[in-house]
Amino acid sequence: MRGWGFMAILRQLRKSGDNMVVSIPKSILETLKAEEGDRLEFVPDGDSVIIRKQSDQQEEVLDLSNEMFAKYDRTMRDLVER
Repeated sequence: MRGWGFMAILRQLRKSGDNMVVSIPKSILETLKAEEGDRLEFVPDGDSVIIRKQSDQQEEVLDLSNEMFAKYDRTMRDLVER
C-alpha cells in the first residue's frame, strides 16, 4: 500500500440508517495523525480511494467558500439564468 509499511487491512461495510459505514483501523488513524473530530477527505483515484486528513487551511477555505456561496447564492442563480 504505497510504501506505508503494513499489509492491506480488510473491513466490512455496515448499514447505518441510509448510509454505509466502515471503521478505520487505529494504525491508519495514527499514520494520518487523525483524531476524533478531524475531517477526512476521500478522493477517488481510479479503482482506489485516497484517504487523507483535511488540513486546517483547507477547512478554513471550505468554510469561507460555503459562506460566500450562501451570501451570493441568489446573485449566482440570477447570473446562470441570463
